[in-house]
Amino acid sequence: MRTSLWCAALCVFAFGATGCGKENKLPGEILTALENATEIELYSLNGDTRTQDGWHGAKILGQTTVKVDDAKKITAAMVKSVSEGGQGMRCFIPRHGVRVTHDGKTYDLVICFECQWVKIYTDKDESPQKVRTSASAQELLNQILTDAKVPLAKLEK
Repeated sequence: MRTSLWCAALCVFAFGATGCGKENKLPGEILTALENATEIELYSLNGDTRTQDGWHGAKILGQTTVKVDDAKKITAAMVKSVSEGGQGMRCFIPRHGVRVTHDGKTYDLVICFECQWVKIYTDKDESPQKVRTSASAQELLNQILTDAKVPLAKLEK
């Protein structure tokens, strides 16, 4: 009996920690914007969110504009990464950002692969939507930034 109770409690915790089986995905309007983008701005951020004049609080180390082929790769990678999103942690140390404009609106995805969160700002709204992510898109974003000679943030040990 006692073992069954512990098992039930563990199952409730496990499902609760992952959102009770709720599917994690990018909101529809953001997905539509990404899928229809002719170009995307990709940012390398320093990880600190206390910069007064920064991009959603983070200092920009560099940025590049990616065209259709890489924009489609970024979209696919972000969709996959968000669908794999885990529990997420309390920290938020963003080192990547994606900006896409579609149908007169601008969407900014501020990404922390370390703590597994994406904050999504619409038209500079300071109340972001949040979705969980895995780190599966990080390698692609780093490669595109590196190929464009954009510096990457140093990871803290």
